[in-house]
Amino acid sequence: MLIPRYWRRADSQATTPDGRRIHFHVWRGSRSSEGEAATLAEEAIGRIAARIAAGEGFPERYSYGDRPLREEVEREFPAADGGDAPEAAITRNSYGALVLNAARVFFIDVDVPRAEKPVAVSSSSSSSLWSLIEGVLGRERIDALPGVLLSLLESVLGPRGSVAPAAPSASADSASPALDRLRRWISSHPDWRVRVYRTHSGLRYLVTHALFTPTDAAAQEAMTALGADPQYVRLCRAQKSFRARLTPKPWRVGVENPPVRFPFESPGDERAMREWEARYDRASQGYASCRLLEELGGGGEHPEVAPLRALHDERTRAGSSLPLA
Repeated sequence: MLIPRYWRRADSQATTPDGRRIHFHVWRGSRSSEGEAATLAEEAIGRIAARIAAGEGFPERYSYGDRPLREEVEREFPAADGGDAPEAAITRNSYGALVLNAARVFFIDVDVPRAEKPVAVSSSSSSSLWSLIEGVLGRERIDALPGVLLSLLESVLGPRGSVAPAAPSASADSASPALDRLRRWISSHPDWRVRVYRTHSGLRYLVTHALFTPTDAAAQEAMTALGADPQYVRLCRAQKSFRARLTPKPWRVGVENPPVRFPFESPGDERAMREWEARYDRASQGYASCRLLEELGGGGEHPEVAPLRALHDERTRAGSSLPLA
């Protein structure tokens, strides 16, 4: 897994083919030393400066695997073989949610088409206005707006309406094409065992019968066959780990995005982040990140999967009936 201990920033500038001067900076991380992190940062600004000079712009966010995500580590779980790379880690992502990163415990993130998602319900007459806006912009774009902007819109238009949580036996889940694909897969792979969770906007699968890595042929085949989110697949491959969000997205619980990003550049930045975390944690108390729907397959649970499965279910509140966020 790419979980750095050390981070360094490098600053530079470059000139575009039409003569514009662009100032930019990059962060790079290293597991071994600050010196290596500094070297990687300097090498990166050289590559990016060359791209800008050639008119190619900045590289795509997840386009290569030598760039660990800038995420603060809350906890690491050491590898069973005593190696330096952890078996798993909990990190805080760019918008402040906690994420479980697992080197060998196989999570699959599956987006569900709009028609299969939970239905927004509201007793307010403003629901028609929200429906109109969502029809134009799409629910995903509205969900991604900062919390403060969503709050402002609700103050003008009225409550948007809550997302009705799907019960484990809800027919919309049992009949969904995504779950039908999963059941077909299980029928042809009887040794597999998969826990199925509903997330706010899709499904999450946890494969429990065996250990995998993101580059395994079996893992790649399964993610393709089961309709995994392509960006999730790329990110897992680049970061050399499977990922599962443990806590709500802040804008879904009425909290703005974090005021600063990790690594913190001053004590003031870190204080601002800790104050934000306290607000976020309070607002998140009434929400779950996913809900367990069912468990499929005849395989048993691998002993090394069990601890992370238990941690995942506890931190996400997967066994509760709380609304999903």
